Amino acid sequence: MTDPIRVIVADDHAAVRAGLVALLRAEADIDVVAEAGDGPRALAAAREHRADVVLTDVRMPGATGIDITPGLRATGARVLVVSAFDLDEYVLGALAAGADGYLVKSEDPARFLEAVRAVAAGDAALSQEAMQAVLAQLRRREGAAAAADASGRGSGPAAAPAAAEQPAPAAPGDPAQRASAEPVPPLTGREEDVLRLLARGMSNREISRELFVELTTVKSHITHVLAKLGVDSRLQAALWWQTHRGGDG
Repeated sequence: MTDPIRVIVADDHAAVRAGLVALLRAEADIDVVAEAGDGPRALAAAREHRADVVLTDVRMPGATGIDITPGLRATGARVLVVSAFDLDEYVLGALAAGADGYLVKSEDPARFLEAVRAVAAGDAALSQEAMQAVLAQLRRREGAAAAADASGRGSGPAAAPAAAEQPAPAAPGDPAQRASAEPVPPLTGREEDVLRLLARGMSNREISRELFVELTTVKSHITHVLAKLGVDSRLQAALWWQTHRGGDG
């Protein structure tokens, strides 16, 4: 028997928080060790209880789920951000801050349980809506960059306004910026296979079964892939695959 996953639930809406707590506590392998109704209390609870996973709302009084994510990660917890919104800035902000997953609140309850278990095991969880929001943002940025390149080839005064209208560069560490960065690094055939399955949302164990390789081999490949792509997380690697390989491929 392994120890249950220690979870903190942070949401400023008492009814939503109570529903999530009830859902999680019904599972034998999950233990809700604390609740919080705002950002500062969530961070304090994480420091006190040393939870495995903090499930936090993206918008809360005092400090948002995105604001507190680096502090939560510093306690050793993995972070699963949940929100009623799939807006690009929330999703990208959460991932850039170091979140291990992002779910919208309309997800099926079973998906929340899967996500908690996944991030506790070192995997990632991203709702389809959130993934689509990220991909849409990536396409917009690529389109803006292409337009900027085209206008830069102009000459004289006509080119100046276009340059002034270029969007501000992404913040350092932005996963969308790094996911679309060039050049494409050389990946081995097996690394490509692992990355493709990772981008589907498969866990390490599922990838191991799919490719008929040892779990330790999968972990080694993922470590090498992250290093070659220059990203920090599985989610960022999945975004890279979606951008450069067009999905499943």
